[in-house]
Amino acid sequence: MTMVIKLQEKEGIKIARLAELSRFTLSITEEIKNELKPLLSIPKTKLILDLEDITFIDSSGIGCIISLVKTAKSNDSTFKICCLNKDVATVFDLLHLQMILDIYPDVEAGIQSFRE
Repeated sequence: MTMVIKLQEKEGIKIARLAELSRFTLSITEEIKNELKPLLSIPKTKLILDLEDITFIDSSGIGCIISLVKTAKSNDSTFKICCLNKDVATVFDLLHLQMILDIYPDVEAGIQSFRE
C-alpha cells in the first residue's frame, strides 16, 4: 500500500498529515517510521502528527506512535498529535495514552501549544 504523508511547515513546526487513508495499521507503520523518525532525530524538531482522516488504529499503529514519542524524547525534539476521530480517541482513552502523548483537538491548538 502506498501512503501519502503530506508534510508542511508553519511557524517552524512540521505538520505531518496522513492523507488518503483511513486505517493506521501494520501495513503502513514502517513507512511512517521511515519518514518521521529521521525528522524527530534532529534535535529541537517540533512535529505535529495530524490524524484527521484516520478512523481506525490497531496495536501496530499505537506502537508506531509510541516509537515516535521515544525518538523525539531521546533527541530533545517535541512530538504532538492532533485531530483524533471519535473512535480513535476512544482507543487512546482506553489505553490512557494522554498520559504520554500531547493530544490537541486541531492543528491550530497544537501550534498554539508551542507558543506557550
